[in-house]
Amino acid sequence: MSGTSPYIAAPTSRLKIRNIVSFIRKQFELHDEKHFPVVHFLEFGLTQIDEDFNYEVVTLNELPFDYARTYPEKRQIVIREDVYLNALNGIGRDRFTIAHEIGHYILHRPKMLGLARNNKQEKVPKFKDPEWQANTFAGELLAPPNIIRGLVAKEISEQCGVSMKVANIQLAKI
Repeated sequence: MSGTSPYIAAPTSRLKIRNIVSFIRKQFELHDEKHFPVVHFLEFGLTQIDEDFNYEVVTLNELPFDYARTYPEKRQIVIREDVYLNALNGIGRDRFTIAHEIGHYILHRPKMLGLARNNKQEKVPKFKDPEWQANTFAGELLAPPNIIRGLVAKEISEQCGVSMKVANIQLAKI
């Protein structure tokens, strides 16, 4: 949700995020791929972007309060085992979670983007909210305009492997 993050990121627009995602999809020859292979990209694609990237799948006990976490300074994404397995099985919410963490990893790397602690006394504008940015990245990665144009939400959900909520958000942003 916009404005709830304790951090403030450098300003980034949906258009800039869309362009980053489009570049990534083109570089990996996935520009027209309806069902983005998010787990495969996590496992193999990110190491092509950053050879020091690593990920770890952990138990629910090791990550009881979060589905996943990104540690840009460690070049690592940690994912709860149930989320990872559900993403492998095509569950939209879990595919989105992994795409969201990939968004944090790409958009919020220490030398590429500075974060500042917010004292929560003022609402963070969405374009400076790292959670909004990662959510936007995930939506654009999994259901970009060139793929969803002309489809209805149910078709987007089924063909792109996203929830109806994500399908509707992406439709509204074309």
